[in-house]
Amino acid sequence: MPTVKIKIKKDTDKLIDAMSDTPFKAIIQHPDFRKTLSMIISQVTLYSESYIYENLRFLDTELPAENSKEKKKITDILATVKGNIINIEANKSAEASQLSRHNVYHHKLMYGRYFRGDEIDNIDVIQLNFNTINRFDDRIFIDFQMRDKTGKFVDEENFQRIHINMSKPLDKYDKMGIESLSKLEKILVMFQITSKRKLREIAKGDSDLEDMAKIIEDLNEDEEIIGQYDSEKLDKRQHELDLMYAERKGLNEGIKQIVKNMLKSKMDVSEITKLTGLSETEIEKIKSEEN
Repeated sequence: MPTVKIKIKKDTDKLIDAMSDTPFKAIIQHPDFRKTLSMIISQVTLYSESYIYENLRFLDTELPAENSKEKKKITDILATVKGNIINIEANKSAEASQLSRHNVYHHKLMYGRYFRGDEIDNIDVIQLNFNTINRFDDRIFIDFQMRDKTGKFVDEENFQRIHINMSKPLDKYDKMGIESLSKLEKILVMFQITSKRKLREIAKGDSDLEDMAKIIEDLNEDEEIIGQYDSEKLDKRQHELDLMYAERKGLNEGIKQIVKNMLKSKMDVSEITKLTGLSETEIEKIKSEEN
């Protein structure tokens, strides 16, 4: 009996999660994203967009070891603007271990320069965290410095840790649409959505955003990058994003519909349990409603 090959239709609208490690690094360091990145950095520093654009350079992301026993430390992205160091990190979780690791990188960058005898009085060392999960409040930028208890005095003014709340503009986009977003908010949303159609809708009419959209779409055609994200992982990530959306909205019906979609895609009940937190009994009940 001849083997029957079933051709599965590719979802042409689906995009890789741009906050994943490889796509995020590729976007941030892409020459056509340089102007947009300069705009983001200028929002949280004293430097102008043009100054950053002209002087921005990317560095080796492996931090120098102080001794032979020290474990290798590799940041997401390191850049310099006329000697000032900017450490850029993508955070898709609020786990203490990940945050502590990034903080260690930041401290090492600052104090490593001091111990090497570098001039640090007029040099900033900034960590810029792109956070998909809101850890603080509704502000998009939250700037941390070492201060006294009154908050009046700052110690080590050139040591800054800035968190970017990416969930805020995404919530705003979900509830109020594209028209409600500023250019910066659109950029942060574009990092998070996995629909080509929505990506193009947000970018339409702005050359900088259209450049960003093209970078993201081109990455999705790069076989080397695509090879790192098989369809099963992409589907799982999409389900996770759908769940995050449903939980933000507080919609029980939304979660139920997601479970139905998972069942239709032939996911195991045990896997659905892990992703949703629902019991197997609850999932079987939803399954029975479909039959």
